[in-house]
Amino acid sequence: MSAELQQVLKVWDRTRTNSPIYEFLLSEAEVYDAEHGVMRARLQVGPRQLNSKGSLHGAFSATVTDWAGGLSIASTGLDATGVSTDIHVTYLSGATTGDWLEIEGRANKVGKSLAFTTVEISKKTDQGLVLVARGSHTKYVRARS
Repeated sequence: MSAELQQVLKVWDRTRTNSPIYEFLLSEAEVYDAEHGVMRARLQVGPRQLNSKGSLHGAFSATVTDWAGGLSIASTGLDATGVSTDIHVTYLSGATTGDWLEIEGRANKVGKSLAFTTVEISKKTDQGLVLVARGSHTKYVRARS
C-alpha cells in the first residue's frame, strides 16, 4: 500500500467518525487507490444515494465532490483538508440502484491558503465508463510552514 493511500485512509477513517452525512452516504465506499494529488474510490449505488424519482440524488454528487476533493488534498500529505469556499457540480447523466460508480478526486493545486480540486463521478457500463457528474471544489487550507 502506498504512503498516499495510507494517508488518505487515515484521514477518511477520522472524517467518517466525525461526519454523520459522510457515514450515511459513503460508508460503503471503497477507497482503493491514491497517489500524490489523486484518490480513487468505488461505490455501488443503493437506496441512500437516490432521489424520489429513483435516480442518483444531486446532493449525493455534491457530497462526493466535497468528500473526494478533501481526500485528494489528503493525498498530498495534509491531515487537515480545509473548509469549503466554493463548490460546483455539473450533472451529465444518471445512475440508479445497483450501478457501480467510479470516483476520482484530483488536487489540481494546493497552495499556502487555497486548494483547488476536481472530481469525476462515472458509472461502469458494458461500453466503459460514462461520466455522471463533474465537480470542482475550492477549499481554504491552513498555510504551510
